[in-house]
Amino acid sequence: MKLRLRSVLLTFILFSFIACTKEMSEEGNNGGGPGAGDFYATIGGNLWNADSLQLVLVSSNGVSINGLSKTGDQISILLPAFNTGTYTLGAQSSSYALYANLLTPSANVYVSNAGSAGGTVTISSIDTVNRVVSGSFQFTLTNPADNSTETVAKGVFDYLPYTAGVVGVIPPPGALKDTLEVTVDGNKFFASDVEISDSAGQMLIAGFSGTQDVGLFFPSDITAGTYNLDFNAGLYIGVYNPDPSLTLLSQSGGTITIISNNTTTRRISGTFNFMATPVGSGPTANLTQGYFAANY
Repeated sequence: MKLRLRSVLLTFILFSFIACTKEMSEEGNNGGGPGAGDFYATIGGNLWNADSLQLVLVSSNGVSINGLSKTGDQISILLPAFNTGTYTLGAQSSSYALYANLLTPSANVYVSNAGSAGGTVTISSIDTVNRVVSGSFQFTLTNPADNSTETVAKGVFDYLPYTAGVVGVIPPPGALKDTLEVTVDGNKFFASDVEISDSAGQMLIAGFSGTQDVGLFFPSDITAGTYNLDFNAGLYIGVYNPDPSLTLLSQSGGTITIISNNTTTRRISGTFNFMATPVGSGPTANLTQGYFAANY
């Protein structure tokens, strides 16, 4: 359950970032991401289409299939293996899905691993030559905050390009330990698990501790120096989730300082601080004295 929750949070952080940068994606390829295929479903009986961004990441931990519409509706599917077949979703399954609208002031997150939620996802074909994947899905999701449900039906993904993302890298023996720590409103946050994704020119470093997580986004080729953390600008972003139902963003005034980014040893370190605030109204958090060091 804890591993599934961490992956859900990681995907939710990722799409908080994608929601900000989707306009740049649309300018370059008319929406849908580079070389996008078809990705659509009905949500509550209404047609949903991933016409803003499509992202399929494959790692040793499995595959995440993610789509975002221009209206901010996100569907993410996470499977433990990248193989053809049908995967069952439910409270005890290692496969799961989530749905949320990232543009609403207080995003409600519907997940497949809570209450009576469940469904199926089928990967029908994987073309390893052209690196595209196709399949279908349907599920009923539950919002743990109020036990409301959302039905996603008639889901299809056809010829979606996939890329080999590196998530949850385990350093080789003797390597330095991955670390992320920060003070949140005067309380120390020490990540018990640090996960790294370096894909499509963007790097994510996320630290998890219980139900909390902290994430940092920045370009993969970042060099030593200090940069403003500003969600609205879209390049350098800090995210703090005090619990799975609340996402706070660095919308002004924060910085990240890269101490070193050694592309030979593939290790990066730095410091950060930012005021984490919701998209609309709600609680805030002050993150100070942040430090991270990780292999990627």
